[in-house]
Formats: sequence, C-alpha cells, structure tokens
Amino acid sequence: MSIHPRVEALAQGDVWKLLGVNVLKGNEGECELELNVKKEFTQSFGTVHGGIIATLLDMGMAAAISSTLDQDKYSNTIDLHINYLRPMLGETMSVKASIVKRGRRITVASAGAYNEEGKQIASATGNFMILDKN
Repeated sequence: MSIHPRVEALAQGDVWKLLGVNVLKGNEGECELELNVKKEFTQSFGTVHGGIIATLLDMGMAAAISSTLDQDKYSNTIDLHINYLRPMLGETMSVKASIVKRGRRITVASAGAYNEEGKQIASATGNFMILDKN
C-alpha cells in the first residue's frame, strides 16, 4: 500500500526527523510507524520513557487522520489517553493506528504500541479536532 502524500509530509517534520520515525503504512485512515530506540530515549533503568511512547502513539493517530483529510484541513490533538501495559525494552518499537469514528469536526482514533516481539506495550485513544488551514 502506498503512503498518502499528507503522511509523507508529516514525516518530514522536525520532530519526526529528530526522533527518526519511519512510516511503514499511512493511507485510508490507518497508519503504521516504526522507531529505532536510541539510548537517549531510555530512562536510567533501560526502558523507553513513557513520553516517547506517547509521542509515537499521538503521531500515528494524527497521521491516520491526516490521510483522510482534504488539503485545506488539518487535525489537532484535543486529548490523549494512554494505558501503559508493560515496559518497552528492545531496539525497535512500532505503532499501529486507525480511525475509530470520523466526524466533521471531531475524530476519534486509537493506536497500539508494540515491541519487536509483537507484544503490546501501550494502547491509546485520542480525540482530534478537524480545523481549516488559514
């Protein structure tokens, strides 16, 4: 499946580049991201910091939504709810995100974060406001 141009544009953003986020899929309301875990992303215990996990989950949901928007629209996170299920250890983390309900002004999305063994490390839901570009 090809990657939607809007998702490709997001992946060129400064934060995406800083973290080194790779887009594996991003079209038709779904997105898959991958992140190679750097030492700088870990806490003193060797686990990935929860804020990095949250950021990747938010990015995945925003990209899934972006793949469905007209060029004159964008989305902005209203809220983000995360359940951390287990510590993230390992070298690669992935996120799979999709739209739960697409509304005219508010869209609900969900995402899961996984370690390289495919075990889920976190789940998230978020509400996103659809806005006009000016």
